[in-house]
Amino acid sequence: MGERMNALPYLADLATRHAWARRQYARLHADLVEARLAARAEALERAERRSRRVHDLIGRCRSRGAGRPPEPRR
Repeated sequence: MGERMNALPYLADLATRHAWARRQYARLHADLVEARLAARAEALERAERRSRRVHDLIGRCRSRGAGRPPEPRR
């Protein structure tokens, strides 16, 4: 019985560390998911800005007449 009683604090310590490790894992996993979501949102914003710039550039070129065949002289 004495050996069992000596093992109790050791087992309690293991259980505490296990619970701590589980909480730490959950916290780190949540941080990772949050970072991935933030990176994805930032990538989508960059792509949207790039797309807008290209569309603006194409619109300016078209308004200046670039890309159109020259009008025939009369």
